[in-house]
Amino acid sequence: MSLASNSSSRRYDVLQARIAELEAQEQTLAERSEWVRKIDHLAPLQRVTGLKSQSRLDRLQPTFSAAPGEEVREALLEKIPWLPTTSHGIATTPFKTKIGIISDLFLYKSFQGLADFYPVYPHNYEQLGHVDILLLVSTWRGIDGVSWHGVTSKKNELRARLFEDILPFYRSRGIPIVFYSKEDPPNYNAFVDFAKQADHIFTSAEEVIPKYEQDCPAARSIGLLPFGINPKNHSPIGSQAANIEKTIPFAGSWFNHKYPARRRWGSEILDAVMASKNYDLAVFNRNSDIKNNKYKFPNRYAPAITPAIEHQDLLDLQRVTDFGINLNSVDNSSTMFANRAIELQAQGTFVLSNYNVGLNSRYPHIHITNGFADTVGSLDQLTEPQIREVQAAGIRAVFSNDLAIMRIAKIIETVGLSAHVADPRVAIMTHGSDERLLADIARQSYTNVVDVIQASTGTTVDHLQDRADIVVHLDPNFEYAATHVEDLANAFRYTDARVVEKLERNATGQPNFRRHWYSEPVNWHSLGAEFIGETPEGIDVKCGYHIDEIGVKRRNAATELSSQRSKPAILSVVIPIYNNGAHLLHKCISSLRRSSIFDQMEIVLVDDGSTDTETIEVIGQLERELGWVIVHRFEPGGSGSASRPRNKGLELATCDYITYLDPDNEALNDAYVKLLHRLIETGVDFVVGDMTRWRGKNSPVRYTNFLKKGLEFEGNIARGGRQALIDMKFMPMSIQALVARTQWLRETGITQPEGAVGQDSYFFQQMLYYADRFAIRKVTAHTYYSQVENSVVNTVNASLFEKYLPLERARSEWLAELGLLEEYKQTRLEPFFVGWYLRKLPDVPESQRAKAIETITKLGQMYGEHDWQSEEANDFWAATSDKLMQLGGNK
Repeated sequence: MSLASNSSSRRYDVLQARIAELEAQEQTLAERSEWVRKIDHLAPLQRVTGLKSQSRLDRLQPTFSAAPGEEVREALLEKIPWLPTTSHGIATTPFKTKIGIISDLFLYKSFQGLADFYPVYPHNYEQLGHVDILLLVSTWRGIDGVSWHGVTSKKNELRARLFEDILPFYRSRGIPIVFYSKEDPPNYNAFVDFAKQADHIFTSAEEVIPKYEQDCPAARSIGLLPFGINPKNHSPIGSQAANIEKTIPFAGSWFNHKYPARRRWGSEILDAVMASKNYDLAVFNRNSDIKNNKYKFPNRYAPAITPAIEHQDLLDLQRVTDFGINLNSVDNSSTMFANRAIELQAQGTFVLSNYNVGLNSRYPHIHITNGFADTVGSLDQLTEPQIREVQAAGIRAVFSNDLAIMRIAKIIETVGLSAHVADPRVAIMTHGSDERLLADIARQSYTNVVDVIQASTGTTVDHLQDRADIVVHLDPNFEYAATHVEDLANAFRYTDARVVEKLERNATGQPNFRRHWYSEPVNWHSLGAEFIGETPEGIDVKCGYHIDEIGVKRRNAATELSSQRSKPAILSVVIPIYNNGAHLLHKCISSLRRSSIFDQMEIVLVDDGSTDTETIEVIGQLERELGWVIVHRFEPGGSGSASRPRNKGLELATCDYITYLDPDNEALNDAYVKLLHRLIETGVDFVVGDMTRWRGKNSPVRYTNFLKKGLEFEGNIARGGRQALIDMKFMPMSIQALVARTQWLRETGITQPEGAVGQDSYFFQQMLYYADRFAIRKVTAHTYYSQVENSVVNTVNASLFEKYLPLERARSEWLAELGLLEEYKQTRLEPFFVGWYLRKLPDVPESQRAKAIETITKLGQMYGEHDWQSEEANDFWAATSDKLMQLGGNK
């Protein structure tokens, strides 16, 4: 099949690459064509099988009609001269510390102006003997792109001069040398010799600190230093001041010779942007001046590719676009990711990125791609309010936590000099008061609120100057989100305005073009804040600045439902929640929104007693905005696992069909629709699909293949029961990758043990045992992010193993009652005991190791006598008996 002639300028390899996927979708559409024609007349239960799909030609049309890259490039660059100037921020006082720096341009720009920095080159180092610190940063070429080119080569004369002349020059003057690597872990070996020359070592990758401790024993300190943003260069000023920009730029490099995961997932993102209905792709090739196939983009992107642009133009460009693309070369690090990820957020963009452990944990509002279809679906379903919410979340996250001046302060303090960055002190002044306003104030996320006063007391702003830097004005006619004060305080970190102000939502629904722009204050006694602290040198004070409309509205304003239910609910989705509101909103719910039956889902939100203000607010927001959520709130404190909320969700569900989805995971591929279709079609008890797991890399978990291999199927249907459980060797499967009949599941009487982790695996084993018939469908239903920070199962300590005690107690008793205990011991016990418990044991802190060993011993003993076969298990039991005897003797 030919999609375009060979001479067509719009012929892309990506079209051919997606043909198989699209043809499969067309085949599904053909099978359902009769349902599609009758969709308006079907009963609610039948509607789910009559979903309309885009035809292949409709799907591909945006790629053919997209504007050429050069045309898009010029249109974007024409907007740059109109941008307001950026600032270090009226609330930011740069340090006077003199720092000599060897780095690349990107790192230098992120630090420039926040202390007295002096670029050090091979020819000028003797002129800079007056600096307080020499900061040596991993770099391939230097700030000017040429002066340090080749320094990483052991035979290069620049390297010899650096090690033999320049560094000894500063050392002889007692100037501390600080090494900072932002190239770890992949380029650790290229720069470790530089680290050995330093007094103090910092890395952006926490996991390599032990390697530095081993290789650099002479270092006085070794620590973590994440990337930071400099508001002079990374600023939202001038962003979002128009309709959503339809061009999505990628300004970066392509590597054909390394980083295969980056290349794979980068392709998924770029392909999706090209194929989306609403957006065009523009590539600014950082290596356009290098004629080397190692850095050549695939041919299918040729029409979108344009040459590199100057760094300052690139920084400005990202303020005039609403989306940005970030590609990480490192994926399995909790602290090391591309600094562009935080820079793009600071510049007010919605970030599309490939996976990284730290990004996924810390910035859940970043869209982590799970493939072409996932990203296309996201782009095509996003509304402007949703985009603005994500952009605001990004600005908030980085200006609260990721300022470069915070990183510089850490460097200065580490060498023994004085430096401190404090959150500005905020006083809240209320213009009228009632209980609702006081409740809004009490839940504010900003922590440095020093006073709350009423304007009616006669206290003026001038009276507050001795104890506050910022005065935030609140009015009982408005509702304020928990982040309201934080957003206003942060604005003084990137603007020169004396007054900053939120915008009032436009009642007509028309776009507000004053967003992130300097303009006269309008309603600062209700929506604004004043800076009353000392103004730093060099600040050109402006009268006012408007941020956005996020997180504030008049009390009498009707809540705008983000989605309207037009059909009866057919599928209950149970979501257990505990202190993970950001992931709930930006991961779980956003993924469900991409479903073609989102308006036929009953969202059952069960809060296990969250104490986190953000989570409580997100649940309330979803309850107000979605007309079909069921919310149950347990008393604050939590039960310790997802069992209790999942049990309550099953009890509360009102639909005939049910599934589960955790708040930090995502539904994929409209799979719940497909599983539901098969469930209705076959009349079985439940239908199982597949999943993917992110654990450093993306791995498919093909449950359907395992089931096909282990059981006898008639078509796609198999029998459950005792023998099925034995034949499958008690293999657990994700309950987030299946859809079940609600009434059947209730009638089984099974529940998940409260307080236990891993309880869903036991729940599935019970489901398989009690099922008469079940079916499979080869579709990836969800993705599991297995390395989310602060997750119960990802925090490996002694307490984790204790949470398995109720699970193993319940499972062993159930198996004994059924007469299946011996079969379980022969097939599943040892692989799970060794592969899960013993493999996690080395990650337990040394101080908790004895307690963990004691608990693991109890877990193994719950199944009675067992002839352990593996060397690892036998070594554990031998060592355990000796260890426990020693511990007993020491008590």
